[in-house]
Amino acid sequence: MTIKVVLVEPTIPGNIGSVARVMKNFGFKDLVLINPQTEISGDAYRFAVRAHNIIENMETHVSLEDFIKTVTYVVGTTAKICTDSGSTNVRVAVNSDDPSLINLLQFKDDVAILFGREDIGLTNTEIQLCDMTVHIPTTEDYKALNLAQAVAIMLYSLHIKKEKIESKPSDYRSATREEKETLIEWFEKAISVLEFRDRKEEILIRRFRNIMGRAFVSGREAVSLVGVFSKTYNKIKRLDDQKE
Repeated sequence: MTIKVVLVEPTIPGNIGSVARVMKNFGFKDLVLINPQTEISGDAYRFAVRAHNIIENMETHVSLEDFIKTVTYVVGTTAKICTDSGSTNVRVAVNSDDPSLINLLQFKDDVAILFGREDIGLTNTEIQLCDMTVHIPTTEDYKALNLAQAVAIMLYSLHIKKEKIESKPSDYRSATREEKETLIEWFEKAISVLEFRDRKEEILIRRFRNIMGRAFVSGREAVSLVGVFSKTYNKIKRLDDQKE
């Protein structure tokens, strides 16, 4: 398992170097840049100090959508906080110190942690591509963190959780992105025959996606749930057809 630190459209070479440095501090080595808006200049190496190897070995991708296809699980960081009682239009973000994040360290497949642009962070569309969203608690007066500071806090949180893992990483096979999308598609079909209002259906689908993101579903669990939803859909559909 590899945890990849992903910077989306970074614009400042010094920030890239500073991120590499904090990655080295906490034992992470896989850095990915998505469509960087700057050249990797001397500042990147100067701020990286003894983490030049991380910059030299980093990956670069043109498109976030294409990169996401190469990893199984994606975590997005955001300053937009939504609690369980908040807006249904926004993804629910867990605290960066949430105990559930220990699951990332036990994940068998590759995990990507996305950090947005220095000025606007991740877009709403990019957030919707993530399996899970995380926020770093700050004061209400000023929520925006420097890019390298945000990476440092997130990686520190994961670093201290490593010590709490008593067993080896789990050997279960996590659900692939395709399996999770198939599961969500069958959930959509199942509720489509339950005669909810269109708006209610949208909310339920969004919430189910949130649940799937935080649940770390295994491949076997995904297949089992697909069986439940497909059987539900087909049975109700047959009953409806018989009535007609």
